Amino acid sequence: MTNKNTKIALFFGGKISQHLVLIRKATKKLKVELDLISYNRVCFDTMTGEIKLRDHLSSEKEIHKKAKNLNDYDVLFFRTTGKHWEEVNLILDGVKRDDVVIVDPLVEQGRPSDACKAYQMLALKRAGIDVPKTIYGSLFYLRDTASKYFEFPIIIKGSGGDRGTRVYKADNQKQLNKLAMDLRTSEVEDGKRYMAQEYIPNDGDYRVLVLGKKVLGVMKRSSQSKAEFKNNYSAGGKVEVADLPQEIKEMAIKAADVCGLWVAGVDVAFRDFDIKKPVIWEVNKGPQFKGFMQATGIDVPAEIVKFLVSLKK
Repeated sequence: MTNKNTKIALFFGGKISQHLVLIRKATKKLKVELDLISYNRVCFDTMTGEIKLRDHLSSEKEIHKKAKNLNDYDVLFFRTTGKHWEEVNLILDGVKRDDVVIVDPLVEQGRPSDACKAYQMLALKRAGIDVPKTIYGSLFYLRDTASKYFEFPIIIKGSGGDRGTRVYKADNQKQLNKLAMDLRTSEVEDGKRYMAQEYIPNDGDYRVLVLGKKVLGVMKRSSQSKAEFKNNYSAGGKVEVADLPQEIKEMAIKAADVCGLWVAGVDVAFRDFDIKKPVIWEVNKGPQFKGFMQATGIDVPAEIVKFLVSLKK
């Protein structure tokens, strides 16, 4: 398989992760041209008005001589966006070719809030997809009203996600009160927002990896103990290969599409442990895949690269 005519730019924030290294190795194996580009390399000047990607080894005098042109790429893959929407929008403004593919549609829409879990809950529900019963508002609003909507235990979840790190469980009103106070600083000073959700008892959930209109595979995640309610692999959860009925896979594809994502990890659980009552917990942009590869044996980086190549117009 040779795709030397396809040039892919993969944008990321922070350090080069193990996942990015695996994707880069996959491109070399498949002979696909790919550049890993940190958002720190985005630059422009008002004299030319050009938005460029400086070479990370360039001196200040060489920045614009060695800068790469955004329009040299066929596919722009925004693996992460998070705190980098300013750079994302500058990059989009710098693209002049009509045939450049932007991944994902959510990015091209240019609404950062669409990546938040709060927006997802409304969008999925409006599309006829069941989600946990949810209320959104300030922490004090959640503290004072959540028990009127749900029975304890109650889940408090950060709208920004963060791979399961901002998910909490309150077993009673006293714990909910304390949680609201403990998180108050992050809300006031950092602008982080929260939701309250019903707790859905489960013996694990299912991560469905979606690429475009295709389900790549399914794994089941479960917590290490009854005391731990998070199933995330990154939080110590156990993983194993699994499968789901075709209609649930199609629901996962629809959920990713509703959320404007082509590369997505869709998390599914079941009410009353009944497979006929699926609930979409959330849809994750740029999902990690170490646990998924361990459970399924699927070469996810290679499949992602093949998918990106297939998008070239």
